[in-house]
Amino acid sequence: MYDRRYDGKVLTFEASGGLIRSSLVLQDRETDSYWPIMSGQSIQGELSGTPMKKMAVNRKMTWSDWVDMHPETLVLSVNGIEDQADTYSNYFQSKRGFRNTKAKDKRLKTKAPIYAFRLKGKPYAASYNDIVGGKQFKLGGQVAYLYRSPYFGLHDSTLAYIADADAGCPFDASKVRLGGCGEPLEGFDTFWYNWSLNNPKLELLK
Repeated sequence: MYDRRYDGKVLTFEASGGLIRSSLVLQDRETDSYWPIMSGQSIQGELSGTPMKKMAVNRKMTWSDWVDMHPETLVLSVNGIEDQADTYSNYFQSKRGFRNTKAKDKRLKTKAPIYAFRLKGKPYAASYNDIVGGKQFKLGGQVAYLYRSPYFGLHDSTLAYIADADAGCPFDASKVRLGGCGEPLEGFDTFWYNWSLNNPKLELLK
């Protein structure tokens, strides 16, 4: 999720109707700038070259998990009808990307699920398979802590934190902060082809 505030303006983002390398491009109404979500900055318009600002980490989850936590939740409906169609089932089951897009980088399979993030402007990725049960990655003077439970499904969010390497943070995935230190690492879960096609110089963490 990205902040809407740039250059003193509060922007209204919407889908532009266009894609770059099979990934969504947003457009804002106020400056008519275009923002590819996988590149992380505007590429055209008044705010061209402006980096997108990641907001605090949010978690995605299944409806059943959410309603267990928040049984009072209201559901938006149109004319009393909620959308029950699973319109993405074929996409998730396919080994190829949107409209048969394939990854050019062969380090992972095209539809391998990953956690993707940027740190000091550099793109990184970690395969779900490599972070089940939790793993630490030293990145310069900092340590990234990435965790996925063996019981997580595709729709569960990776838990990710960042801390100074000398902070000695104990890893505890059940806490928002690591033993009182560190902070959430801003990134998101996606597929390898989405991230690698738009960030060809990314580092794959092992």
